[in-house]
Amino acid sequence: MARPKKSLKVKEPIRIRERKLADGNISLYLDIYVKGTRKYESLGLYLIPESLPNAKAANARTRSIAEKIKSDRIIALQDRGIKQWDKIKRSNMSLVEWLTQYEQDSTGFKPSTLKGRQDMRKKVEMYLEQEGLSYIGMNEIDQDFCRGFLRFLETAKNSVAKKQKDRTISKGCAHHHQAVLNGALNKAVREGILQQNPMKMLDKREKFQPSPEEREFLTIEELRNLMDVPCANEQVKKAFIFSCFCGLRLSDVRTLTWNKIHKMPDGKTLYVHVFMQKTQKPLNVPLSGEALKVLEEKKNPDEPIFKLPTSDATINYHIKKWVKNGHIDKAISFHCSRHTFATMMLTLGADLYTTSKLLGHANVTTTQIYSKIIDKKKTEAVSLVDELFTQQSKEAHGEESED
Repeated sequence: MARPKKSLKVKEPIRIRERKLADGNISLYLDIYVKGTRKYESLGLYLIPESLPNAKAANARTRSIAEKIKSDRIIALQDRGIKQWDKIKRSNMSLVEWLTQYEQDSTGFKPSTLKGRQDMRKKVEMYLEQEGLSYIGMNEIDQDFCRGFLRFLETAKNSVAKKQKDRTISKGCAHHHQAVLNGALNKAVREGILQQNPMKMLDKREKFQPSPEEREFLTIEELRNLMDVPCANEQVKKAFIFSCFCGLRLSDVRTLTWNKIHKMPDGKTLYVHVFMQKTQKPLNVPLSGEALKVLEEKKNPDEPIFKLPTSDATINYHIKKWVKNGHIDKAISFHCSRHTFATMMLTLGADLYTTSKLLGHANVTTTQIYSKIIDKKKTEAVSLVDELFTQQSKEAHGEESED
């Protein structure tokens, strides 16, 4: 009787290897060998001693992630070959790894920008945990993933709200997370990690839109009255009023010096020339007489014009108290000065394009939100006329009934 033929075992091009560490954990890495070429890839995954509670379940999840990465790498190798290994590795990195790199790219960005990237990354991790996805590669990010994440944001919990544990994040916050993720995916496209940004393929109705109601501002009358109200920190007050008349962000007002203020060709009009810290783009803003009134002369032209507290929170604290003393019931922060400038320009008849340029917006659609605010206020004003005459009619009718 003939012996059964031995089945040939196909040698895998990639194997998961283990390396014991000094702390007792075991590091997992990939050993790649194809056509005489050997590569190694650290996975950043670790097995913990199984003497610890729940260690077996945790290690099982870790091994499952490692197997998933290994399978993705094998498929990519078959498509592209070992010579493209570095590109394969980059395009198949995990989403969380890419978002972590994105938030650590601090070149030219404010701490608040990096904090926004960190907050978005944490929301993505919460979404992955909710969906039971311990690992997802960049090559798996598609329209469905983006759509699912945006749906998750609709009911995502606000981790900052201490008084209301079940409070969800605002639509404005969700819109910000959406914008930051979109930026991260755009960068992935620029660096060749993704072929296209799946977020851009979603229908507009599936995305969060900026809400006019969330952009608080002062009316011209409120600003005029508030200018006569004393503030515990007069430098904060002056900086805020200045920004109301030019639209500069707090980051740019902080670093404003007389060296950044120049004369226009007419020899009379002064303007501010700055590289906006948020966008790193140049901006020229003509200064009105009202803006110039709050600027103090400095012996040193490189000295900041306004002496402001180092903490943004302290600045906003002073503004909040000042506005309250002015009997204005609005949640006003320093950034609202920028909203005030935009709405004031449009109210006084400036066109949308000019206002957009004065604000330094890259796209006029960003400025349109202020136009919607003005339109809403106009509608409310007209409605007041109806209410006035309706009330007068009712009163007249009531008097006639009594007779």
